[in-house]
Amino acid sequence: MIEIKSEKRIDFSNANVEAFSELSDKLGDTLIKAGFGSYIDNLSQIRLAAGKHDEETFKKLVVSRELFGSSGALWEIWIDDKQYKAQFNKLFADYIDLLKQMGIRNKRMNQVRSFFENDNA
Repeated sequence: MIEIKSEKRIDFSNANVEAFSELSDKLGDTLIKAGFGSYIDNLSQIRLAAGKHDEETFKKLVVSRELFGSSGALWEIWIDDKQYKAQFNKLFADYIDLLKQMGIRNKRMNQVRSFFENDNA
C-alpha cells in the first residue's frame, strides 16, 4: 500500500471541490471516449469523498494502487488515439496538481506527475 504523509488536513474548500468535480468529469469523459470506462467507478468514489469532505476515504482512494500503482494503474494506461492520449495526459497532470493543491503529499504521486512533464505524446 502506498503511504501518505498527513502533515495537514485536506482543503475541501468549495472552490477546490468544485474544480475537482469538474476535472473528474472531464477526465472520466475522456476515459470513456478512449475506451477505458472501467476506471470511472474509482474516480467517482474519490469525487464523492471530496464532496462529503470525507478526508480518510479521500486519502485512501487517492493513494490507491488503482491510480498510482504499477501495472493496470490509471496513470499507466496506453491510449492509441493521439488526441485522447494528449487530452488524458493534460487532464491527469492537472488532476495530480489539484490533489497536491488540496493537501495530498505523496512521493509516488510526485513521481507519476514528473512522468507527465516528460511525456511528449
